[in-house]
This record gives sequence, C-alpha cells and structure tokens, in this order.
Amino acid sequence: MKRTTGIIILVVLLAIPALWVFLWKQTQFGYKELPVFTTDEMGVKEPYLIDSFELVDQNGNTFTRDSIGDRIFISNFFFATCKDVCPTINGHLKIATEKLKNSTDVLFLSHTVDPYNDSVSVLKDYADKFEANPNQWRFLTGKKSTIYHLATNSYKAVIEEVPDTNNFIHSEKLMLVDKDFHVRGIYDGLDIKSVLNMVEDARFLLMNYAKKEDEQTDK
Repeated sequence: MKRTTGIIILVVLLAIPALWVFLWKQTQFGYKELPVFTTDEMGVKEPYLIDSFELVDQNGNTFTRDSIGDRIFISNFFFATCKDVCPTINGHLKIATEKLKNSTDVLFLSHTVDPYNDSVSVLKDYADKFEANPNQWRFLTGKKSTIYHLATNSYKAVIEEVPDTNNFIHSEKLMLVDKDFHVRGIYDGLDIKSVLNMVEDARFLLMNYAKKEDEQTDK
C-alpha cells in the first residue's frame, strides 16, 4: 500500500511541470484576439484604416502602402530636431526592433511631422544614430499634407504646430497595424513597459496569422 501511494505521489510530482508548461503556453498572452480600434461615425463603428500614401524613406526610395507588403507594422510620429520625447520614444523603438529582429513580417515606420526640414539626408543621419536596419525600420518624409492626413485621419494621432515657434505637438503613441491596415494596438512610446507589451502583441498577431495559414493548408 505504501509503495502504491509512493508511486502515485511520484507520478503527480512528475506531471506538475508538464502541466505548468501546458497552461503557460495556453495563457501566456492572456487573450484570444487583439481589438480593432474604431471610431463612432453617426452611430456606426468604423475601424481605423490606414489610407494609401506615397512618401520617401531615409535612403531616398519611394515608399507607399503597397511597399509594406504582407507584413504587420508599427508606426509613430517624430521630428529630427525634437530634443526631449522623440529620442526617448525612438530609443524604445530601437529596443523593440531588437526584440523583433528575427521577425521579418514586422516593419517599423517613423513619420516626420517636419518634412520641410527633415530631408532624406537628415533622416538618413538620424536613422544611422539609432543603427536602424532599413529593411526593418523606415524613416519617412514627403508632402506635409500626406503625412498630416495619415496622422489625423488614419492613425487619429494628435499633431499640430505651435504658433510662432519651430515646435510641434505630436502624439507619443505607437500604433500596431495588421495586414488589413487596421490599428490593433496603441501604446505609450515613453513607457518601456507599454513598448514591451507592444512587442508581445506583435508576436501574438503574427502567431494568429501563422495559425490561420496552417488551418488553410490543412483543409
């Protein structure tokens, strides 16, 4: 009897680690789906949708919405002469790019809100300071009207010029966007914990896409 009891206890003890790993894998993200951010238009919820655009990256290459391809992406707004929040936000983005450097399906897009001064060469120097991989992280400039339309109408970010100064008020938020160009997450770029949550959400979104592809293949 004592031997039987001992065997049962041993089996239970051996099973606990396996059960813990199983439960952790099932609950590590804590959710089944990311929300789709929407606006209320006349009582009808409309998802944020990133419109088509044409801009130029830090290497002087034309960059459009089609250039994103079959990837999810993370966007933010900044300007090169910003001395306070922008270096912190882009520093946190640098950490995020390192965390996701093996995920070729994630692209980072940083839009300048000062395109008159942030030329291609200025953005190239700025990108080099962060050792940005141009295949992963694009710094974009172009027509001010295009950038501000994207910021206010697509991303719903707060951007405005400060009268009688060369300063801008721009959102510190980072936006996670899916392959259908819908915003799936909004994060505080000044808060590293929020940025790391964004990284996990990006991984979760990619995992869901991979799962759906596997299900389609099995049919």
